[in-house]
Amino acid sequence: MMRAVRLLLAALGVAASLAVGLVVLAAGPSTPDRAALVPAGTIHLPAQAGPDAGLRLWSPCVDLANAERAKIGRAPLAIDLRMARAATAHSAEQAARLLMTHDGANGSDAGDRITSAGFTWSAWGENVARGQRDCAAVVTAWMNSSGHRANILSASYTHIGMGAVRGSNGSIYWTMDLAAAR
Repeated sequence: MMRAVRLLLAALGVAASLAVGLVVLAAGPSTPDRAALVPAGTIHLPAQAGPDAGLRLWSPCVDLANAERAKIGRAPLAIDLRMARAATAHSAEQAARLLMTHDGANGSDAGDRITSAGFTWSAWGENVARGQRDCAAVVTAWMNSSGHRANILSASYTHIGMGAVRGSNGSIYWTMDLAAAR
């Protein structure tokens, strides 16, 4: 099994730090039935120029969100690379603007951004935050806010993408995109 996972990740150009229990969907026009089970741990795409330069999936944040979902009997969210790209790009834009916002500079919302990244959705939600130092702090902040908590715990969502980028002011700008595939 581990050899098959490593071969799949190599074919996708993904280098992984492997441990147990994370679902990663292949980039591109994949569907949930082509999901690869990848053990938990932080997964990084290769350091290179291009759309995935610096992309990190923030699996510890996803693990914490999934732990909260498990407490109420919800299925875990699956990390989707397309959604991670959209979330990371939005965090980078927020960091560049030094502005925590759901709205992109071009007027886009999370639905627009995940669609542009290639994910076809039937429902979506987004959590943003600024200033928390790590996954534990940001997920705790979101769980202490009724709207953000509702997004994390919603039975409507099956997929997740996380982004976090530090701005020139030293603050980390976090984005959690959640969606259900159509």
